[in-house]
Amino acid sequence: MIWLRRLIALPLALTFIILFILMLVIFRINGTLGNPDFYTDQLRQADIYNFIYDDVLPAALEETELGDVPGAVIDISEMKPHILSMVEQTLPPQWLQTQVEQVINRALPYVLGDTEAFTVNIPLKDRVEAAAEAVKDTLHKEDVFPNLYDQAMDRILDEAIPNMGGLPPPLALSEDELESMVRTVLPPEWILTQIEGAIDEVVPYLTKEKEQFTVRVNIIERLDALETVVADILKGPQIYDHLFEDVVAPAIKQNIQEVTQLPIGVALTDEEILWAVKEILPLDWYQTRVTEIVGQVFSYFRGTQDSSEVVIPLTDRKPVVARVLGELVDRKLESLVDSLPVCTEAQLQELLTSPPLNGLPLCRPPDMSYAEFKALLGIDIGTMLTPLVNMWIPDQLAFTEADLRQLSGGQGDEDMLSQAKEWLHRGLTYTDEDLRAHLGADYETLDEVRQWIASGFTFTEEELRHWIRGMDGDADEQWQAFDEVRSQLGTGRRWKMAAWVMPALILVAIGALGGRRWSSRLVWAAAVLALMAIIAYAIFGPLFSALAQPKIDDALTGAVSQAEGFQALLADKGVTMAQNAIDSFVGGLKSQALSLLAVALALIALGSAWHIWAGKRRA
Repeated sequence: MIWLRRLIALPLALTFIILFILMLVIFRINGTLGNPDFYTDQLRQADIYNFIYDDVLPAALEETELGDVPGAVIDISEMKPHILSMVEQTLPPQWLQTQVEQVINRALPYVLGDTEAFTVNIPLKDRVEAAAEAVKDTLHKEDVFPNLYDQAMDRILDEAIPNMGGLPPPLALSEDELESMVRTVLPPEWILTQIEGAIDEVVPYLTKEKEQFTVRVNIIERLDALETVVADILKGPQIYDHLFEDVVAPAIKQNIQEVTQLPIGVALTDEEILWAVKEILPLDWYQTRVTEIVGQVFSYFRGTQDSSEVVIPLTDRKPVVARVLGELVDRKLESLVDSLPVCTEAQLQELLTSPPLNGLPLCRPPDMSYAEFKALLGIDIGTMLTPLVNMWIPDQLAFTEADLRQLSGGQGDEDMLSQAKEWLHRGLTYTDEDLRAHLGADYETLDEVRQWIASGFTFTEEELRHWIRGMDGDADEQWQAFDEVRSQLGTGRRWKMAAWVMPALILVAIGALGGRRWSSRLVWAAAVLALMAIIAYAIFGPLFSALAQPKIDDALTGAVSQAEGFQALLADKGVTMAQNAIDSFVGGLKSQALSLLAVALALIALGSAWHIWAGKRRA
């Protein structure tokens, strides 16, 4: 009867081998695809986090048109390496790894039905602060901010030069002059300080440490530099000519006639008088006054002077004007005297006894010098011109705010002077209220982002549910199907060990049918287990390597063969990771087969030893 029992044991052995190998595969799937550690280990083995920063992002940035947009305010295409550095400093590989592994370790058990809820919280507050530091560190690099500053200057000049046409010609600066002025008043180190201050002010607002922010640019800090630049510009000869023709000359012309007739028969035109005034108000005199004049204006801007009126005293210049005009009148008078005929004796006698008091005589004495002739007539040109000069020339020139507005090219309230005054008093400010008004309805989105930054981005099973339901019209059915699958997976994973009962019973039955005694029964069961292990090792070892592995590799390679650029990098890494995962999966099965073979051989040895010992005992 033993042969019949053993004949029955053979199909059971075949069933056991097939069932056990199938169980090995199922449990290997559960131990890999159903184990969060498998995914995290595969990602670490692939060094995926450093790969992203070392290979993927550089290639992606190289292919993108970041900063290459025509008409952009600033071209940042040359900053791509620095952008990568900022991203890595903001989201370093270690942080990225921590967050990815958190998602895997918390979400996968929920998807597989092991848990009924999950919560993933990604902290963002420290990353925003790190991003701010990354931006500031990058701006301090010697090849970054100077380049951005130069581009900004070029953009400012491109927009400012066409608008210079609204200024009087003498104030219309050349491109080089305007650039020098802007760079002096707004140097790069000061601009960088303002940017850093703005970042430090806005970041606490974004992280909800503060509910308001005020970015303030204190223009008054650059007032001294602006005063120096303005003074240097106004010292130019073209400005001098413009001021004389449009300010000084009109002020004098309103006090003089077109032709002024002197009692001695000499006439002075208004042009001659203005020429004399310009002679005594030369460029060098004007240039010495400019600093004082500009200082008065800027004192008004600073608030140390109540009035914006600029006063240029001219009292000390009046005697000089009288002297210059006297020299001109003297030359005219001498020429006129020289043109007079020589007096006869009768005319001479009359001239000497009764010289004319108003005007010149009809003749000139013979052998008498011009100076003696003037003395004879009592002509004192200086005394004659002094009251006229006092009448023609004001004691001072006063520039009111309206005059300065006209000089700066402004009309009404919309002028450079008024704008400058306003800016200097309050500075340039931008607050959270300005941001709210600028964003309008989109401000609510910003508020949500601020909340995420403050508390971290949280994703739970509820968000997953809403996300799936929001995908399309069949979302409820999809979610129900997903939940059913998840429930079944959870039930199966909780009761997975019970699945070994059937193979174990079959193996016990094989041993009971194949052996007469306990020792032989153990050998029979162990032999079948060993045969199964050998077959499993052959399937997942040599047979898989020879038959399945080449086809899998070809399929993976063919699937990504069309990828280009950074997508090719991702595809190659994906192929490598897939191959590693397959090797890990199959390698685990091989290891399990070898372990089972070792156990089976040990049991065979134990059964054989037991059989020998039992035989000796019976003997």
